[in-house]
Amino acid sequence: MKIKSVTLSAFQTVILMFFSLIFILFSKNARIGAYAGLKLALNTVTPSLLPLLIIFLTFMKSSANSVFIKIFGFLSRVLFNLPESSLSALVFGLVGGYPTGALLCDELFEAGEIDSNQAKRMMCFNFCGGCGFIITAVGSVSFGKTKIGVMLFLSNVISSLIIGFALSFKEKRIEKGTYSLTEYVPLGDALTLAAPKASQSVIVITAYIVLFSALSNIFKMPEPVLPLLEITNGVCGGDFSLPLTAAFLSFGGICIHLQISQSLRKIKMSYFEFLLFRLISSVLSYFVMKIILCIFPLEVPVFANSTTPVKLTSVNITLSVLLIIGCFVSVLDLNSRRKVV
Repeated sequence: MKIKSVTLSAFQTVILMFFSLIFILFSKNARIGAYAGLKLALNTVTPSLLPLLIIFLTFMKSSANSVFIKIFGFLSRVLFNLPESSLSALVFGLVGGYPTGALLCDELFEAGEIDSNQAKRMMCFNFCGGCGFIITAVGSVSFGKTKIGVMLFLSNVISSLIIGFALSFKEKRIEKGTYSLTEYVPLGDALTLAAPKASQSVIVITAYIVLFSALSNIFKMPEPVLPLLEITNGVCGGDFSLPLTAAFLSFGGICIHLQISQSLRKIKMSYFEFLLFRLISSVLSYFVMKIILCIFPLEVPVFANSTTPVKLTSVNITLSVLLIIGCFVSVLDLNSRRKVV
């Protein structure tokens, strides 16, 4: 274990020194990319995610959550074999956009509403780009049609629900219980608790977008690689077919994975397990989108921003691959530190 720790630390040192040197040598490109990422975060991510996240967290911390669970909580138990108290986190996680699902799952785990195994199952499927990002930013803006955004959103939600339902048979069924309404919590108190946490989460998301935008502008990565690293820049700026776009959206990108790495450590979930279900969800979303297109065919080109097919650009692919490997190692290192300690 000690040798593994030293090896990882040495590799981490080399990677960080390499990127530090890159940022110094290509400071102009890094600055331009970072500025583009900041604009994207402020104009797209923050307006669509922050208000929703504040409302969702306020809802979960207020008395409204108890009423909602009292009426509809049985759906969580019947469909996903999860406690009734998890329903609002599941609904808002799928509607609100990543990493809302992970943050709300984290809230439930810290409050003792779900155990570690249940939290792991939730993390496997409670992961979606949400209405604001997929329907508005991707559908309306990138593809120019809200209908396309709705179709992409449905493909992601359906794939998540399929995985959640399949995993419900992994553990013994939860017996039907009686959910009691909690003590009344004033709306103002709930909002006061929710706003700082939501703001902190969005700031972290913005920081990752800026970092990955700077890196992508330095390395000039091939277009198909971008969504695997940072989904916002990759999908909104790329020319991909609808099924492939649905798959990328379901995967989420390494940037999003890094944002929820802390939540994964809290519930002691392996990143490999999380990554496996992201890949499964991507495949499901791809084929679900194809089925949706068969049922509701479109009379417009199904490529974002242009009608040309995706091509690899003439860039240094080796550096792009190294960057992807570095990102994966960073995520794995974050998870392994828990084991070493």
